[in-house]
Amino acid sequence: MSKKSFDSFEELIERASKFVESQGGKWDHMAWLEFLSDMQKQGFNLSHDMQSYLGSMLESMKKLYGTVMSTKGFENVLLDISENTISFIKKTKGTWDHIGWEAFIKDVQKTGVSLTEETTTYLGGVLEAAKELYMFPMKSTTEKKGKGKE
Repeated sequence: MSKKSFDSFEELIERASKFVESQGGKWDHMAWLEFLSDMQKQGFNLSHDMQSYLGSMLESMKKLYGTVMSTKGFENVLLDISENTISFIKKTKGTWDHIGWEAFIKDVQKTGVSLTEETTTYLGGVLEAAKELYMFPMKSTTEKKGKGKE
């Protein structure tokens, strides 16, 4: 099976949000290992660094889940947030300023999430972790090219 990488950024984020939803925002180490195993069986190449970034994303999503789980139709809200995150990161290529952050927040608010200071902080964590997942494949390629020139 071919390994998935940069092209499956969207699928990786969506699967992460579905995992958080299916676990009700709570999981143990065994569930984490099963999630990683399932992802690898689906063809995702999850290096140690990639697992770390994915873990950071799940932890941020868990915190966000805990603060907005009373929102009506939360499952759809988390998926909407994931889709907004994917779209924003791809549009900005992983680089944004404060004005871009504020535009992202406004888009997320359109999903129906009530953004408190705490929720906004967790949302920032999700966005930053997603950025690392988005940028990682490019970093890997660059690092390999650099090593080949030495």
